[in-house]
Amino acid sequence: MKRTPVLSVAVLLLMTACADEPQKLTGPSARPAMQVSSARASSTVCVAYAKALERAQARVAARPGVVGLLRHVNALSAVITDACR
Repeated sequence: MKRTPVLSVAVLLLMTACADEPQKLTGPSARPAMQVSSARASSTVCVAYAKALERAQARVAARPGVVGLLRHVNALSAVITDACR
């Protein structure tokens, strides 16, 4: 007798689950195209590169004859110009 209420609840749940209409499968929603904004200039990556450029420029000023430091400054400047401005 104890099984009758449990069985009836199980049957009731099964019937209601089968009565629902199946959900339509939809494709991926259209995402908006990426937009370039001025927010890139204040991104943390750009700030980090700007600080690194300042440090590299200070090193070049302290040791003006080192070619490797000049290349580093030029590379950082190019990255900042390309990615952040």
